[in-house]
Amino acid sequence: MRHCPLWTRTARSSWHFERGGAQAKQPHESRPALGNFIGELMALGAAFSFCLASTTYTLAGRKFGASVSMALSLAVSLIFLLPLHQALYGEFFPMAASGQRWLLLGASSLAGFVMSALFLLRAFQMIGPRLTMLLGATSPIFAALLAWLLLGQRLPPYAVLGIALVLAGVLTVVSGDAQTNRQNTRVGYRRGLLMALAAAVMQGTSYVLMAEGVTDDFPVMSASIMRTVFALVVLWLAIVLRGNLQQNLRLIVDQPLALFHIALAALTGPVLGATLVLASLQFTSVGISSTLTGTTPILMLPIGFVVFGDYITKRAISGTCVAVTGVALLFAA
Repeated sequence: MRHCPLWTRTARSSWHFERGGAQAKQPHESRPALGNFIGELMALGAAFSFCLASTTYTLAGRKFGASVSMALSLAVSLIFLLPLHQALYGEFFPMAASGQRWLLLGASSLAGFVMSALFLLRAFQMIGPRLTMLLGATSPIFAALLAWLLLGQRLPPYAVLGIALVLAGVLTVVSGDAQTNRQNTRVGYRRGLLMALAAAVMQGTSYVLMAEGVTDDFPVMSASIMRTVFALVVLWLAIVLRGNLQQNLRLIVDQPLALFHIALAALTGPVLGATLVLASLQFTSVGISSTLTGTTPILMLPIGFVVFGDYITKRAISGTCVAVTGVALLFAA
């Protein structure tokens, strides 16, 4: 017998996912310690998935460009997500999702996929990638603050210390040497800093909205499809309005290898990585999830060394050690 997901509204305007008429129980209510541990593992798994996606995005981006690569990968990701959703929930698309759920997940998609990406691209142009990554690594701080203000999530002292150590390690890795940062003094420097910080705020906002969007055990794959569809419509609409749709379509047809890289990026990024992030938010706090997912620059070090021949500095090694200590504290907390 096929069990279709049902969502019912309670008196407190929250939404509960049910199966076969039995209300699902929150994981925090039964096994909080194990639930947090599972959520932390999922967040680290998402960080590793995003490492693989970044590598394939880089290879594909040399042929297409950032916005087209993202739009293509989101389209390809639906090819993976929709059949899986059919197999798990008996329908290709989460038709029973409420308007409130669509609003939350659509807003998280707009903040994370679209607005944050636009701010990042502008910051890259104005202050360079290294300083942009440095400021972008502060997004877990904004996520934790917003989760505390809006959701009432409070972190224990060991978790706060762990987050601080992870952020310090990531900032050490992506900051580079002083010479690299000094050459970013040009017209628009302050505006570039604001753009990078705005991207970090948008990422933090996206995490809070995602956390609210997957409350009450809402299926994470349904949420992932909803976010993907929303971002897909916005990105392709932007491409059409810019008037370069035909040029991009010709590039897509002429670059089969780049399309293969896009498919790998879609599988590891929007499918696996984004789904793991959404799942982790059902088990652990926004601050911890966003911090562990933000360890991608640390995990990228060996991949960059093997794939692109990047040199691993002593600074990067020391930053990695600090971040690993912070991760250990988060798991212990």
